Amino acid sequence: MRILNQLLLLLIAALALLVLVGNSFVSYFTDYLWYQDLGFTRVFLIKFWVQAVLFLAFGGTSAGLFYLNGYLVHKAAVQSGIFADFFDPRLRHWLGEKYRLLLKIIALLLGLASGLAALPLWEDALLFAKAVPFGRTDPLLSLDIGFYVFKLPFLRYLANWSFSLWVLCAGFGTFIFLALGHIQSQGRRLSLTRPFRRYLALMLVLFFLRLSFDLWLDRADLLFDERGVVFGAGFTEAKVVLPVLTALAALSVLAAGLAAFFVFKPRKEILLGLTGLYALLYFVGLKFLPGVVHRYVVQPNELEREKRYLAYEIAATREAFGLSQVEEQEFRFGPPLTAEVLARNQDTIKNIRLWDHEPLLETYSQIQEIRTYYKFIAVDNDRYFINGELRQVMLSARELSYEDLPSRSWINEHLVYTHGYGLTLGVVNEVTAEGLPKLLIKDIPPVSECDIKVTRPEIYFGELANEYVIVGTKAREFDYPAGEKNVYTTYRGQTGVKVGGLLRRSLFSLRFGSSKILLSRDITGQSKILYYRSVSERVRKAAPFLRFDDDPYLVIGKNGRLFWFVDAYTISDRYPYARRIKGLGNYIRNSVLAVVDAYHGTISFYLKDPHDPIIKTYTRIFPDMFKPLSALRKDLRRHIRYPHRLFFIQARLFGAYHMKDPRVFYNQEDLWEVPRSLKSDRRYMKPYYTIMKLPGEKRAEFILMIPFNPAKKHNLAAWMCVRCDPENYGHMLVYRFPKQKLVYGPQQIESRINQDPEISRQLSLWDQRGSRVILGTLLIIPIEGNLLYVQPLYLKAESGQIPELKRVIVAYENEIRMGHTLEEALYAIFGARTPGEEVSEKPLPRVPVLSQAVRVYLQAQEALKRGDLEAFGRLWKKLGEILKEVK
Repeated sequence: MRILNQLLLLLIAALALLVLVGNSFVSYFTDYLWYQDLGFTRVFLIKFWVQAVLFLAFGGTSAGLFYLNGYLVHKAAVQSGIFADFFDPRLRHWLGEKYRLLLKIIALLLGLASGLAALPLWEDALLFAKAVPFGRTDPLLSLDIGFYVFKLPFLRYLANWSFSLWVLCAGFGTFIFLALGHIQSQGRRLSLTRPFRRYLALMLVLFFLRLSFDLWLDRADLLFDERGVVFGAGFTEAKVVLPVLTALAALSVLAAGLAAFFVFKPRKEILLGLTGLYALLYFVGLKFLPGVVHRYVVQPNELEREKRYLAYEIAATREAFGLSQVEEQEFRFGPPLTAEVLARNQDTIKNIRLWDHEPLLETYSQIQEIRTYYKFIAVDNDRYFINGELRQVMLSARELSYEDLPSRSWINEHLVYTHGYGLTLGVVNEVTAEGLPKLLIKDIPPVSECDIKVTRPEIYFGELANEYVIVGTKAREFDYPAGEKNVYTTYRGQTGVKVGGLLRRSLFSLRFGSSKILLSRDITGQSKILYYRSVSERVRKAAPFLRFDDDPYLVIGKNGRLFWFVDAYTISDRYPYARRIKGLGNYIRNSVLAVVDAYHGTISFYLKDPHDPIIKTYTRIFPDMFKPLSALRKDLRRHIRYPHRLFFIQARLFGAYHMKDPRVFYNQEDLWEVPRSLKSDRRYMKPYYTIMKLPGEKRAEFILMIPFNPAKKHNLAAWMCVRCDPENYGHMLVYRFPKQKLVYGPQQIESRINQDPEISRQLSLWDQRGSRVILGTLLIIPIEGNLLYVQPLYLKAESGQIPELKRVIVAYENEIRMGHTLEEALYAIFGARTPGEEVSEKPLPRVPVLSQAVRVYLQAQEALKRGDLEAFGRLWKKLGEILKEVK
């Protein structure tokens, strides 16, 4: 019976191992087919072989050294030892004739654990082996920055691994000696046998050698110390801790030599003296002395002591986050704005964004999803030449939501409904008479009212996707709805792994946990399976060593094809003296752009920052993976944009690190903050894209900008922008406002808007009628040395779900006006002013009657043209009522 139980346990263990290995094999093999299909086999193979080498190296070394330690210890201990009386007699059996078997099992398990633990180290190992120097050294140890970024993580892992292995070997060896009676009692004293003392001395040699290596690494880790006013080594660390660590590292080598001498001539005086001296230096030098120096030397004169190291932190942080090349200028105020000035800046005026992302996404969802199973996930900002004009647009892909399918059968989810379809696009400041966005591309199939055409609207790869779909089957593949009928299609894309014969179908069935892949008669040998279809997941799988932005954006090519752009970053948390950001690190570069074809699923990687040492290193590892940005098609290249999340991080850091003087930085005398929302202090103003003419430039361009407040104040201190067009991509500019002049900030303008009697009365009236007023983002628009403030106002009925743009509020200097449109609000402020004309002291009307009459007349004409006589009559009647008010 006992034998049967043992056989049953072995069988269960074998089956469990088979399932574990089998699942791993299926996952690895199907992933290999995916990489092969996309042309990234090298990425898969390099990762696989590096992990295999790490597994064998760390696992084999751990198992081998542990087994050798155990074998030699047991051999030495058995020759002169007897079993101690306090151990269980059953243990003697395992430490006697069964010892070799026990040792092999423990060594094997240890090797397996060590090998598996080393697998995630594959990136660090590659960077260690292929590192490209930064060409800059740290100011304290004069080591190349590349040592900290590429070498130090791997060396630190080696130090930790070697210590763990030493603990296990020393602990196991000590246990064997104790178990075999190598501690003896001589009266009231306990003594160790000679072999045991020699073993302990040998372990002490290895301990001190490893400790010396660890202390040498601790010197480098000082440059990431976060305890003082300086990020990195401050005065105490540089003047006290660093010399002590250097001395301890040298003493450890000396201690290892003395311990080796102890192996041959065991004398307890040497052991006790060595241990005592080392402990004294450690506790005095690292625990006691730094505290004393910091309290009595540094704190009484902290600025003078830390000034040098604060300068290191400022320079390193600016360099690590790409802020060292920011160009700072004084904002020069120009003559007051007039109608003529606005006319000269129509490229800016026409591209003032009136639609916020959230209300626009909600509106798109209500008027353009067409069917319940289509979803708009996000709205993207971009710019296109539309009918010869550069216009800022907002567009959103219409994707397929599998959770909302009318029937969620396996065939529908994986064979029939395979892709989203088309998009909707509109310029940022055009609105219909009903307060809805004016769409230039809309409906299914896409209808375009401009010179941008969509010729391949199918979206097989997008932001929303299920686990897999199978195309090229006998089942009809749904394309798009057409009234009461549906249109069907067949996928002809370049990617997709062939399902193949019985073996592959079995593997895919196991991979995706569905026997239907194996049994379905609709699937043929030529059918293709598409997986990793989510754009974010797809690029992360293709380049697992990069950090990707969470906001892919859709681009329409000149030939009408759709592409996803995904920005990728190289990051590190090992840049000396640079301030760390939680969850990110202290070094970042937007080095790569991934372009994914929404129909074919192909992925191309382009270098946006070829000078970044980290991406240079990856280029050495994967030489054929990255292309220069100039290789990207020109029509696509002009749609690159600076990532807004990265810019927001840089802007918040620049608010502090624009202070280059350590004294000013220490006292935080000129600290800037990103403005917060008037509704909630926890919500920061987000950077926004716009098209405008920068000071000193002759043409308008696409930029990303954000303003700054002085700390704990609401007026403006500066505004920061980054240029997005390919010719000047990544060039950052900061325009400082004169400190002696008051420039209203967003919160101050919002407060003035809320206090305006007419606006406040109108808002109250809407609230009483059961509508919810939504104030949009307040935009600050610099125009020829002046600032124009624009805020859209949306109205959403409680019974309805579609936000409508009802008013636009414009503020300039001491004037605030609200109009039905941006043009109307601008006219209310600037319409009566012409060059050389004196400004009337009589306040301008809040809503000009003539402008309103013209708008209603044009709407009536449009209704008449389309044959809507009811709307024409209503608008004509309204026009008469307006004209009656004219006196």
